[in-house]
Amino acid sequence: MRTVRTVWILVVVGASWLVTAGTVSAQQNLFNVPSGQITKPGDVFFQQQFNFTRAVGTSNTTVDVGVGRGWEVGFNILDVELYRPRNQPAADGPQQVNPDVLLNFQKGVEIADYWNVGFGSQVGWNPSHRARDSRFLNFTWMIHQFEVPEREELGKWYIGAYYSNTAYAGPGDRVGFMLGSEIPIVKDKLSFQWDWLGGRNDLGVVVIGGVYTFESGWQLSLGAQVPGPKSGNPAGVVLELTFPGYPLFGRHR
Repeated sequence: MRTVRTVWILVVVGASWLVTAGTVSAQQNLFNVPSGQITKPGDVFFQQQFNFTRAVGTSNTTVDVGVGRGWEVGFNILDVELYRPRNQPAADGPQQVNPDVLLNFQKGVEIADYWNVGFGSQVGWNPSHRARDSRFLNFTWMIHQFEVPEREELGKWYIGAYYSNTAYAGPGDRVGFMLGSEIPIVKDKLSFQWDWLGGRNDLGVVVIGGVYTFESGWQLSLGAQVPGPKSGNPAGVVLELTFPGYPLFGRHR
């Protein structure tokens, strides 16, 4: 299938960058919850996520560029289907069109050394040959990131809220909460990671797993997806390949 071939091309390109990229260490986001950390000016952030359940497999790609003054902008290509049983209809019915194409932006504000706040949004549509099948998509959030001063071993903790329209999150709650944490196991190498998008909608899942950081700066995340309470979502596995900041115009001065 063409979509599967595209995914493997992305994986091969990512693997080749593992060899050539410079060293970085920041984790831009968790599995599904944004961290509020902003890509450095002139850097590019890349993430390729795969979601696997018994019902469907999807690919989600995010690229962001730091533009300075605490801002980053980019795009997402979401819900590219890798497989779906022939007798399994799309969640939104036969008129659902994939993938979804969105633009994103985020602003980060440092309140204190131990407290950062991020505000962001993703807006876009799902392209279709028939205008009546195209849908406007919106996911907007605010996230707080906390650390305990001088206690790095306690990790980073996240709490926030989001708004999403029906086209993005499916039927159900339009507003939900976001929770998560990243706790180091081996400093700068391996961390326990989990997050929870709350809400009785298609977004309502908990993912529990970990992230490993390679010497090159690339990160490999693997987690078990658990349906949120009363969400009706399937269990599954989440796999991510992330590069949190490659300088587009040479090394930083």
